[in-house]
Amino acid sequence: MKHIDKHLFKQIFRDHRDAFKAAYPLYNTPYHDEVVQKMLDCGDPEKMGFAQYRCTFCGETRRIAFSCKSSFCLSCCKVYTDRWADFIGRRMFPGMIYRHIVLTIPDFLRIWFFRNPDTLLSPFMQAGHACLLDVLATCSGIDLDIGSIIVLQTAGRPGTYNPHLHILLTEGGITPQGTWKTVSYIPFDLIHRKWQYHLLNMLRQNVSDPRINQDIDQAWRKYPKGFVAFVEKDEVPPGGQGLAKYLAKYVVSPPISVRRIQSYDGKTVRYWYRDHRSGQIEYAALPVLRFIGRMVQHILPKGFQRIRYYGLHGNVRYENVRTQLAEIFPDDIPADPNGFRVLPRKPFEQLFFENFGRNPLLCPRCNRIMELELIHHPDYGTIRSYELFQDMPGDEPSPSRSPIHRSQSVVQVSLPFL
Repeated sequence: MKHIDKHLFKQIFRDHRDAFKAAYPLYNTPYHDEVVQKMLDCGDPEKMGFAQYRCTFCGETRRIAFSCKSSFCLSCCKVYTDRWADFIGRRMFPGMIYRHIVLTIPDFLRIWFFRNPDTLLSPFMQAGHACLLDVLATCSGIDLDIGSIIVLQTAGRPGTYNPHLHILLTEGGITPQGTWKTVSYIPFDLIHRKWQYHLLNMLRQNVSDPRINQDIDQAWRKYPKGFVAFVEKDEVPPGGQGLAKYLAKYVVSPPISVRRIQSYDGKTVRYWYRDHRSGQIEYAALPVLRFIGRMVQHILPKGFQRIRYYGLHGNVRYENVRTQLAEIFPDDIPADPNGFRVLPRKPFEQLFFENFGRNPLLCPRCNRIMELELIHHPDYGTIRSYELFQDMPGDEPSPSRSPIHRSQSVVQVSLPFL
């Protein structure tokens, strides 16, 4: 496949950002400007800051600019996704079996979410948890205290606006008597009807426009068997890193990746996507302003959390529930062969090597590992790494410059912005 310049996405916005804001004033806001500007400044040492490394043997220096770590930035999306995958992996309950459920909405209802993201997206996610509570209570015949991790996605595969929920659901829950009840079978027709009821009820309660009643009535008539919901047939890998990797692609993936952009000639953007229904590769050619619109429409309201934890996974309850489950969880439920692992965040040089095949900290002149000399941030100024480089370049390393001493000194630097 043809190699695409990773800066092409930025170039499209640089060329047409002002024209887009003039044509679509809905997106001409300080918040949208902030998100887009952060993406454009990514990798610019003057705008984002940098870490400077120096070789203690020959004096060679190298500056590595900070990235924006934004889900809207196509250059940062992989690292951003990996970070969230590690975080979610730490929130899994050891030995727990989870189900992956996708809850969708009809296309003619999506416009309400597009017009009212501030008032509908949060209740939308809450309705997903309420629906699953109802489903498992119906399946088991009792009210169960269940756990769910809900991820909001707004992008369809072509980049169109298609809000839907990816949910990791515990396969069962805690009964009112404090025991564990496994629910291994969920009827498709039940979850379809329950999801239709909870979603339409949520819309009726949260949309004040009386025209919503017409669409709600149409939804009942057009979908007599309920809305579409997907339940994975096989068991999702039980708790730990396997499950985190499974969910990673749904977490914070951008509406498009750099490799899918085929060309940009200043007026038209061409890209490809894999159609969900047919499984075939489809191609799209959009006027540049429409392409930008497809991208920025997925910027969520400021401060919105697209990953939320409910029930047993709720932030306030998590530690107590973890202890409770360790006492009541059945021993006959299969455990993850790899166990529950909390993986530390990978250091920068390891991530760089995995993505680009080289160590960015190797000195280009003498091939030795370079050491952190200083960190500069446009808001916090310059922070130096103590007295690591007080000796002249070329001198033999003194005891104070041993590898152990150097690494300890760097750790002691307090950096509130990292």
